[in-house]
Amino acid sequence: MLLVLSNLHISAQKALPEFSIYGGGGFSFFAYQPYLHNASSGGFSGDAGVGYTFFLSQQWGIHTGAGFGLYNVKARVDYLKTITPGYIDCDGYLYDLHTTLNNYNEIHKSIFMSIPLMIQFQTKQKQSLNWKKDDKVGFYVMGGVRALFLLSNKYTSQVTSLSNMAYYPEFDNWITTLAPLGLGTFDGKSSEGTLKFGVLAMFAFETGVKWRVGKGLYLYTGAYFDCGLYDPNKDSRMPYSNYTAPEHLTDLTLLAFADRINLMTVGIKLRLAFFQIQKMDSCPYSQKHRSDKRKIKK
Repeated sequence: MLLVLSNLHISAQKALPEFSIYGGGGFSFFAYQPYLHNASSGGFSGDAGVGYTFFLSQQWGIHTGAGFGLYNVKARVDYLKTITPGYIDCDGYLYDLHTTLNNYNEIHKSIFMSIPLMIQFQTKQKQSLNWKKDDKVGFYVMGGVRALFLLSNKYTSQVTSLSNMAYYPEFDNWITTLAPLGLGTFDGKSSEGTLKFGVLAMFAFETGVKWRVGKGLYLYTGAYFDCGLYDPNKDSRMPYSNYTAPEHLTDLTLLAFADRINLMTVGIKLRLAFFQIQKMDSCPYSQKHRSDKRKIKK
């Protein structure tokens, strides 16, 4: 953004500033790093608010505003496996415990306040009173960041079942069911919680068509893509290797099953922008000429 502003040629004629109201929504999902082939996610998000665009020239401007929105996204991992070595059974034999958490799910429901700061580029459009004869259609591109202040951040996590198996390296043998050692398949648990207030910074990109629909009105119709720069709930996640026994699931919370978890959103956005055209004196030269004639008669 600083590079664009430092190289921007500001002409003497600027586009008029715009006040706007907007609304939008779309499909949201999580991107995992490293990639997990047995993981999926999906949900929805939407927001609405007001904005202000100050133009530095006819084509370049800075957009900001404030709005409120929500997102509801569910993530699912088919299984999570961990190996814990060094266990000793009641006969003194060493074994490795192989634990599988089956069908791990988490649902995130958040209400947020959104503050954007974006650079806008647009094609030239006249802002005259005779708007019906002017170019009514233009194109625009916006890029920058959005800060989401998570006012309400609730989650639900669930494990359908937990499976334990013991491997004995000394005998190269497996035991899959033995209740005294906690081996077998056991029912899972679910939990709900509220996370502390957090801030999520997102890269924001939007592009579309800008329509002149009235004397002082523009209608923006566009598509947008937002990408979270980090996971605001990372500190609340626990290693899934902590859950190796059925009794551990009573303290189930969000699990750290990926190094990075980024929220992604794609959707459509509508913005109605208002601007005020300054009325100019239609014939200033004639008034000055008449004034000069009066002075000559005197």
